[in-house]
Amino acid sequence: MSGYENIVGGKLKLKGKALDVAGGIKKKKKKRAKQFDEQVSKAKEPDLSAAEQTELAITEVNEEDVDDVNRPDGNTDEHLTPAERRYMEQRERIHQQKLVKTSDKSHRDRIEDFNQYLANMSEHYDIPKVGPG
Repeated sequence: MSGYENIVGGKLKLKGKALDVAGGIKKKKKKRAKQFDEQVSKAKEPDLSAAEQTELAITEVNEEDVDDVNRPDGNTDEHLTPAERRYMEQRERIHQQKLVKTSDKSHRDRIEDFNQYLANMSEHYDIPKVGPG
């Protein structure tokens, strides 16, 4: 039991600034969009029934979602450098070309092309004959 005789008791002391463990981890609050606040205020109008209010809110949200999907964000272009802007445009062009290329051929055509490609490949896994005989 001589291995257990040199035990130091007490808590571990750390150098430096004490940690703020009493506060815990604080989550950042999400900022609410102005549009959402406007929808909530419109939904609270007493003229409409509850069913009409929810229906109105749902249609407004759906219309905004459709608009957001179709239109690219103008805010992102403002803070991009010219090189980043060109990169994004080039990436979009390449993406469009890939879509056109994949939509031209059917699945059967792609499989036939792939099989033809494999047939034309050299047999890379064969053991080459090296040396005499």
